[in-house]
Amino acid sequence: MTEERIIDLTVKKSTENVFEILRKNGFEIKESKSTFQRTEQLLYLVPQLKEAINHNKQRIDDLKRYGIPKSSNAVKIIDSSFVRKEDNEIVEQEISKLLQRNYIISAQLKWINGIVESLRNNKFYDLIELKYYEQKSYEEIAEYFDCDVSTVSRNKNKLINKIKGLLFPANSIEELGH
Repeated sequence: MTEERIIDLTVKKSTENVFEILRKNGFEIKESKSTFQRTEQLLYLVPQLKEAINHNKQRIDDLKRYGIPKSSNAVKIIDSSFVRKEDNEIVEQEISKLLQRNYIISAQLKWINGIVESLRNNKFYDLIELKYYEQKSYEEIAEYFDCDVSTVSRNKNKLINKIKGLLFPANSIEELGH
C-alpha cells in the first residue's frame, strides 16, 4: 500500500480522529466537553492550519536551498543504529515528513471547508469566516450584517449546530439522548 493511500485511509477513518491527527501534527487541542465546543475549536484552528501549511512549504524551500543548518562540526547526526547519515538523506527525510504533514493538514482543511461550504446559501454564511477565521467581535459582525448582537449570536449557534451535525454526526446523535 502506498504512503499516500495510507494517509487517505487515516484521514477518512473517522471524523473523531481529526483532533488526534491535528494533535500529532503539533496543534494544541483542548479537551472540549460538547460537540458544539469541539466544532467551534476546529473552526478557530482553520487559520492556524493554513499558516502551518505555508510554514512547512517555506521550511521545504529552505531545506532545498540551504540544507540542514549546521550547529557544530563536533556534533554528528546519527540514526538509531548509530550510522552517520549523509546530509542529503537527512534533508530528504525531513522534506518527506513536511510533505506528509502538509498532505494530512490539507486533507483536514478540505474536509472542514467542504462542510462549511455546504452552508453557503445561508444568509449568515459569512458569519463563520468573520467569527472564527478573522476573530471579529459580535459587535463587528452585527455591524457587518446590519442587525443586533443577539441575532448574530442566535444565527451563529444555528450554523454551529448544523456544522457539528456534519462534522461529528455520531456524537451529535448521542448528545440528543442525554
